[in-house]
Amino acid sequence: MTQLLDVRSRTATLFTAPGTGLAVMGGAAATVLALATSGLVLSAPLMTAGSVAAMAVLVLAWLGLGRELPALSTRRLYAITAVWAAPLLVARPLFSHDVWSYIAQGITAARGLDAYRYGPAEALDPGSAVVGQVSHYWLDTPAPYGPAWMLLSRLAGAGAGEHLVAGVALYRLLALAGVLLIAWSLPRLARRCSTAPATALWLGLLNPLVLWHLVAGVHNDALMLGLMLSGLHLSLEALDKLADRAPGRWPELVLGLTLLTVAANIKIVAAVALCFVAIRSLSVLLLSTGVFVSLTLALSTLAGFGWVTAPFAATTSVYSWMSPSTVLGLLLGLFNAELTQPAVTFTNLTGLTVGALLALRLIHRTRLNPVHGVGLVFALVVASSPVVQPWYLLWALLPLAATAASARRVRVVAGFSAVAAMLLPPVVTPGISLVLGYLLAVALIAGALLANYLLDGRSAALEPSTAQGLRT
Repeated sequence: MTQLLDVRSRTATLFTAPGTGLAVMGGAAATVLALATSGLVLSAPLMTAGSVAAMAVLVLAWLGLGRELPALSTRRLYAITAVWAAPLLVARPLFSHDVWSYIAQGITAARGLDAYRYGPAEALDPGSAVVGQVSHYWLDTPAPYGPAWMLLSRLAGAGAGEHLVAGVALYRLLALAGVLLIAWSLPRLARRCSTAPATALWLGLLNPLVLWHLVAGVHNDALMLGLMLSGLHLSLEALDKLADRAPGRWPELVLGLTLLTVAANIKIVAAVALCFVAIRSLSVLLLSTGVFVSLTLALSTLAGFGWVTAPFAATTSVYSWMSPSTVLGLLLGLFNAELTQPAVTFTNLTGLTVGALLALRLIHRTRLNPVHGVGLVFALVVASSPVVQPWYLLWALLPLAATAASARRVRVVAGFSAVAAMLLPPVVTPGISLVLGYLLAVALIAGALLANYLLDGRSAALEPSTAQGLRT
């Protein structure tokens, strides 16, 4: 009898715990998003409307959780993350086709070809099922990623071959490993920065952009960010021990620097975090340089040195609409179409120069909180880059989530994330279908909010008479 009462008590606690309603709401929205984009018999406008409406519901649930943070433990937030992420782990790749490029590059490397030299169309058979999935923008583009990622891709290519489902599953496991590292490191970095761990997990791990682009989108930024944040935490902890002359500082520092180096060998931008660690002292600078150079040479020997020039060789005529400098160049080109390309080139170079100078200034300010500094420099990198993708925003948002110790910082990160989360539809659809889908989604959400308002008003109107009847 006692055991039965205990089970009932735990069940009641589960359903009455803080955030339960919002957790269920977000989980249902994630499930609808996965189903609406699964390829079931839905017209393009309905698919867009259903998926965008589900995205909006999840964003609203996420914002609602922010108001209940004082009552939410880190364990509870981890559980909610699992509930929200589970449907997206079995969904088709959403918000981007990059995973198909990863698979094609991995197969290319597994066959002994240089993925830094050949694009998918040239390296693989014309009738390849993988090539058929790669975006036409990147069919002739060699791999632009670092040697650590190329080695992982080679292993994935050897294991899955051209089996599409197996290939996506392997890359999703790599992304999941990165998300787990983010989950481990964020609360630890938050404590260092006098931020509540629950706040950092809500702003960072539960961020809709993480769910969209790292879980559902399968981007290698997940593993890069997980390694970078974990390496940053271990390195800074070791430096604290170094200052206190505590034992065990050097092995922990080498481990942290190793993780940071591997992150930079996935995407070189992660070297920003390594710079903030390296400038702590001359001895740390020498050790950081030694670890970075030796490990990068070893990885490049195995994977190839083509990553050094591959990003510069990857050219495309597609303009990035999220890049401020590119948009400015396009606006200048409106006065004369022939000046569009030169104008974009000029504004891109100007943006890169200004961003680099400001970033160097921030890195040079050694008194700056290193975690906050990493977030600010990444914000500059993204703002000044000629190419900006929605998942690039996480480079800045995750470190800034760990340093959101004030209400103003929380509002900035949360507000920016909520707006950015709604900018990109999960599946590419024709222009008219996209517009109709967004309009239908707005109508659905507005109708639901209106119905909720009317029901609340009706309930409020009934309360006095009900109370009077009870008194009688």
